[in-house]
Amino acid sequence: MLLGQSVGVPDETAELLAARVFTDPWNGLAAPGSAYAGFVRCLQLLAEWRWTEDMCVVDFAAAGNADSEDSARVASARRVWTTTDGLSADAYATLQAAFDAAIQRKDVRGALRIVTAEDPNAEWWGTVSPVLTRRLQSLARASLQTITNCISLGSDSTLSQVFTAPLTDYDFVIKLDKDVVCRQYEQPPASAFTSDGVQSPESAPRKEVFKNLLPSMQHASQVNVKQHANVFGQSDLVGFDPVAMFVRDLVGVYRDSILFFNDVHGGRCIAGLWSPTARKTHPFTASMGANMMLLEHEKVGTKPAATLNKRAVVEEIIRLGEGLVENVVIQNE
Repeated sequence: MLLGQSVGVPDETAELLAARVFTDPWNGLAAPGSAYAGFVRCLQLLAEWRWTEDMCVVDFAAAGNADSEDSARVASARRVWTTTDGLSADAYATLQAAFDAAIQRKDVRGALRIVTAEDPNAEWWGTVSPVLTRRLQSLARASLQTITNCISLGSDSTLSQVFTAPLTDYDFVIKLDKDVVCRQYEQPPASAFTSDGVQSPESAPRKEVFKNLLPSMQHASQVNVKQHANVFGQSDLVGFDPVAMFVRDLVGVYRDSILFFNDVHGGRCIAGLWSPTARKTHPFTASMGANMMLLEHEKVGTKPAATLNKRAVVEEIIRLGEGLVENVVIQNE
């Protein structure tokens, strides 16, 4: 899945989202009884929650027993559900007041925002931007539809689509050299999404053997072996992740112009979306913090109009990623 810290989804935020499902299930449901049910509930929460209007609170004090009389549901004035055996009325009112104040300050604006009694303003781990929240909701709805189709058809042949976001919706895709993606081993095999877990001989992956094990093999030349080579010419690179460092640099340079999406668990591509501000024209000034180009015969007020020079930005990305980038596919100008 093309999600990671580069796009502003901290691991702690994802953990809070999952905790919300188990500590305070909604719609009259009990807490999930399996990891699969919990995963589907997380998708439902992400897809259906009204992030603009409703406060999402994780109540770690809740017992989580939906069958108990003490866990009867109560609704706030905004129809936000909590449990009576968790947060006190005063504590919940404090959280609601902080959320209302954030709305007044226009800090919410549809952003994925999860609060707790200890963090009423969602400041510890931050919030997910409104643009990314809408993207996540769209992916969650599509994933739920795929799961529903699998259940109705009684087949898991398309279940892998839940974990493989289509690349066609992105403005451009940076394809990486597979030899520099050092976390490829974290990618799930194709057999993980089949009912019997068996691959055909044609689709079976090549056997990988660590280089220091080869001398002990009597007939190594007769085995289809892919040796792990260090393309950087260095030894003992513990904790070195060139892709993560590249993405960090991209986010640092183009934070205001591009949203980057990557699979931190060995993904071989980085997808990009031009931000809404990058699609607009701006009055040209000498202090513009991006690669801009003038638009002939156009003005914004009394000043010449300028817009982001997207072609030049892509060239800059290729130069920054020399040795890592295999090619860049531009899908939307």
